[in-house]
Amino acid sequence: METIEAIAENIEDHVNITSQLEMVCQCYNINFEASPLYNFRDALSHYVLCYEATTDEERIAQGASIKEHIFRGTKDIFVFILYEMKERTSDAFNTARSREEEQAFRRLLHEYKKLEIEIRRNTESTIIRSLTPFVEKLNDLIENTKRLFEYYGLDFLVSKNNPFIGI
Repeated sequence: METIEAIAENIEDHVNITSQLEMVCQCYNINFEASPLYNFRDALSHYVLCYEATTDEERIAQGASIKEHIFRGTKDIFVFILYEMKERTSDAFNTARSREEEQAFRRLLHEYKKLEIEIRRNTESTIIRSLTPFVEKLNDLIENTKRLFEYYGLDFLVSKNNPFIGI
């Protein structure tokens, strides 16, 4: 059984990764989804229940719920960012002006799909730190995408999911 301190460390890891991903969203004009915040809220309510639990069974059940919520919330952010970037890349692919440009964006789409599969298949399904390497991979991939957009003279920072762009 995990200690309350270990559970608190897992929550802290979630906050650190979420803040990094939120900065990625801000930097690249991607609307931050509310889902991870709801999962975080739910995790905190289970943390209070875990802290107040009187039996080992209650602590174990609440600890498992906490891990599930924070891991799912973190994965939701990754998947949302990947979705946004696949949409941007797909639009560029569909409007490519040359075969070379089309192939470049097709390769990027495959890279995003590959990263999404890696994140979804992450076998350490309740260890939030296991997602840390994906933050850097995602940021590197987005930077590569940005450079490719700039190389082909395309607008990169337009967010398909931001209703306030252009208003």
